[in-house]
Amino acid sequence: MTDYPPGTNIYLRAEPLHPGAQPTLLDLGGHRITAFLTNSPRWHGPFLDARHRARGRCESRIKTLKNTGLGKLPFFDFAANQAWANIAVLASNLVSWLQLTALPDGHHAKNWDIKAWRYRLFATAGKIITRARRKHLLLPEKAPERALIALVLDAVTHLRAPLPVPT
Repeated sequence: MTDYPPGTNIYLRAEPLHPGAQPTLLDLGGHRITAFLTNSPRWHGPFLDARHRARGRCESRIKTLKNTGLGKLPFFDFAANQAWANIAVLASNLVSWLQLTALPDGHHAKNWDIKAWRYRLFATAGKIITRARRKHLLLPEKAPERALIALVLDAVTHLRAPLPVPT
């Protein structure tokens, strides 16, 4: 560490692999080793580690926004790209809202990224019909996420219902 500024420290962290995680060449004994280099003064190791891991969550949100539509802006006009960016952020927020409020705890779709939502849920073809002055969504019998779509629509309908007025 002679080529670095004074006070530079390297912090190593070993944590067990999560269930389902694929081990790499650098994982030792079932543990994933992560390291970061810093010269932040006045901070102790656990705080710096928490700050470093929070950065990973931020990068995950950036990846989600890029997959939502911010990866490539389609227009030459600034105002049109600004509208595109606003719609992409709104879409990301709506999917996050659905994951938090419309799905029960422990549901597998709570951990999906935006690509999984797009390919598994949003790409499901359906048909809206009107029968007896009510709208119904018809989905194919073999749609892989039919039960999840019904669950989300039912939860959103209950969220939309007016709250009872206390007497």
